[in-house]
Amino acid sequence: MLRNPLVKNYLTKDGRWLAINCLQGFFYWAPLCEAIGRPDLITDERFSTHETLMENAPTAAEILAEVFADATADEWRARLQDFVGQWTMVQDTLEAARDPQSVANGYLQPCVTSEGNEFELVAAPVQFDEVPAQPGRSPDFNEHGDAILEELGLDWDTVVDLKVRGVTA
Repeated sequence: MLRNPLVKNYLTKDGRWLAINCLQGFFYWAPLCEAIGRPDLITDERFSTHETLMENAPTAAEILAEVFADATADEWRARLQDFVGQWTMVQDTLEAARDPQSVANGYLQPCVTSEGNEFELVAAPVQFDEVPAQPGRSPDFNEHGDAILEELGLDWDTVVDLKVRGVTA
């Protein structure tokens, strides 16, 4: 049973999901009501105390669902910009890659293929001395195979023989 209407995902007019995760629901109730243009809900006796908000959480969630369904994701981003609670629009991978916080935190790092094509790669999730790891490209298929076999002490004739027999690439 829903006990906190401020920990829920709500569908917007354009079919996007708005996720609210305010664990202290009543603390954020009034600021949310102001932000969504429903200050009347602040003093509504069904939601005017922590206890009544939790008891009437399903009703509050229904009201919020109707309100959020009346505007698009972009409209909600603008209207909730100054809301002090925790919320976000659910993003696909392309949106998440361009999110200002993803960019600011360096979650994507530039890389270059062996052909010189530039692309972005998800950064390693660890940092050493507060410096993110710099990703490099992976080797092409068998790019270093001959050098590795030579380092193992195989002469060129043996390497060619292994290739001809299909043992190595």
